[in-house]
Amino acid sequence: MGNIEDHIDIYERKKDIKGLKYERIHKDSDIFKVRDEVFDQSTRLTLFKLMNNGYIESLNGEIATGKEANVFYGKDEKGKEIAVKIYRIATSNFNKMYSYLVGDPRFYYTKNDKRNTVFAWAKREFKNMKIANGVINAPKPIIVRNNVLIMEFLGKNMKSYPTLKEKGSTDPEKDFNNIIDSVRKLYEAGLVHADLSEYNILMGKKIYFIDFAQGTIKNNIMVQDFLKRDLENIFRYFSNYFEVPNVDETLGGILNE
Repeated sequence: MGNIEDHIDIYERKKDIKGLKYERIHKDSDIFKVRDEVFDQSTRLTLFKLMNNGYIESLNGEIATGKEANVFYGKDEKGKEIAVKIYRIATSNFNKMYSYLVGDPRFYYTKNDKRNTVFAWAKREFKNMKIANGVINAPKPIIVRNNVLIMEFLGKNMKSYPTLKEKGSTDPEKDFNNIIDSVRKLYEAGLVHADLSEYNILMGKKIYFIDFAQGTIKNNIMVQDFLKRDLENIFRYFSNYFEVPNVDETLGGILNE
């Protein structure tokens, strides 16, 4: 992934992007030096609007690649570090996304097509992060537009904090209890992560939960199954360090509080 900071400043202070031509956008796709499935025409237009409004001043290298999205390090117009998450449209597993969305009462009426599903997926993560950031350590969401989500950057030296999988735990029982406490606080706030594992927990100055797109509210009929799966993933990981409690007892304690 090349550094594109020096190449996008021609767009940063445009007062009006309505005149952008397809030919110009197509030409500039080489500047971004990324696969077309990430920076397609629609995504570039969304990014240019965000630049024009001051949410993005510069974009640098890719800091993470996931099943559904690519995350880039950047800065806003005030020089504040940000993470820019771009959900891929062309290569998204739209059928799987849609099946998760329609189970969430907030997104039951999402149109059954790829673009609307991906946009709703991004909006869902933004909503979930707003809830999570208010009760646990999670990135602060800034804005979502179409398939682009801008959030607080968690890391240093332009690199995100390592995941629990990458770094491991130096105080397993303490980390385990902190993570379970965060799961409990999320549930009390009406949210279940639904995709929690050692791969989307960051180990920085604090323990942070990330990747909330699959998160759902208590009204989802599958919410208890998702909560149990989250707990099972955490219990499985920490069982490599010590004898963990009974997962069903912990689940029951969270549900009955």
